[in-house]
Amino acid sequence: MKVLISGGTGLVGSEIIRKLLERGDEVYNLTTRKNYPSTQKGLTHIYWNPEQGMFNSSILENVDAIINLAGFNVANRWTEQNKKKIVDSRMHSTKLLVDGCLKATHAPKIFISTGASGYYSSSFHLQDETASAGQGFLADLSEQWERVLQPLKSMPIRSVILRVGVVMDKKDGAVAKMVPFFNLGLGSATGSGKQWMSWIHLHDLANMYLFALDQPNIQGVYNAVAPAPVTNAAYSKALAHALNRPFFLPAIPEFALKLLFGEMSSMLLNSQNISSKKIQEAGFKFQYQTIDSALQQLFEKK
Repeated sequence: MKVLISGGTGLVGSEIIRKLLERGDEVYNLTTRKNYPSTQKGLTHIYWNPEQGMFNSSILENVDAIINLAGFNVANRWTEQNKKKIVDSRMHSTKLLVDGCLKATHAPKIFISTGASGYYSSSFHLQDETASAGQGFLADLSEQWERVLQPLKSMPIRSVILRVGVVMDKKDGAVAKMVPFFNLGLGSATGSGKQWMSWIHLHDLANMYLFALDQPNIQGVYNAVAPAPVTNAAYSKALAHALNRPFFLPAIPEFALKLLFGEMSSMLLNSQNISSKKIQEAGFKFQYQTIDSALQQLFEKK
């Protein structure tokens, strides 16, 4: 299969590309870096600049599928400048790809895009894909991002959106940012510690993109989260245990997090209890179903 991917140099994209190449697919990675050297067999880098609307859409005539991951990291502090960059990077890149498909004579048959579990309201109740969008920056961002894909409904394209939870990986993302504090014995829960966290191991997430790519029955919105959400306190305790570090400090209070992170503190304080039932019923098998198994794999002694 010939697969075009945006955001392929990020944490998730790099893992997806690795898996695609392992199984013999041809991968075309859209990059904002000019003259990016292609050092792997089967991988071609193609320059684009979504901010300036620069994209040679003729490549879409020659690929079978698109995996859309591009977007400025939401974990950057939410200044007005960064918030604009977070929104624009997703809207511009996705719109370029969608418009390219609409104009193509032989458009790709599959378009897999990325959403976020931040689409949902902060709630202690389990929510599935039928739940309404929440309120706040992340929910608004997620809803806008998904709306850009609406024109694909008029085309014979199998369109999929994966709403991704907190990605578990020790090299980057939420876990990597917390590890230094836990290694110093300073790890603790945040806020009440009772808020739910819906997470997914990086390997399972990459496999889910490939599953969505391969399975013709997969269409529409699916939650990309593990089957067992955990409270923030349970996650923090499990991380301390995986690192063999103490866990005794009181939780960081909500007001302190708001002082430190401002509006972005909602990422730590919102409760995200999200169901994975739909993707499991479609046949997807998780390798890491519990937070303990995921963290043990990440930090096991080699």
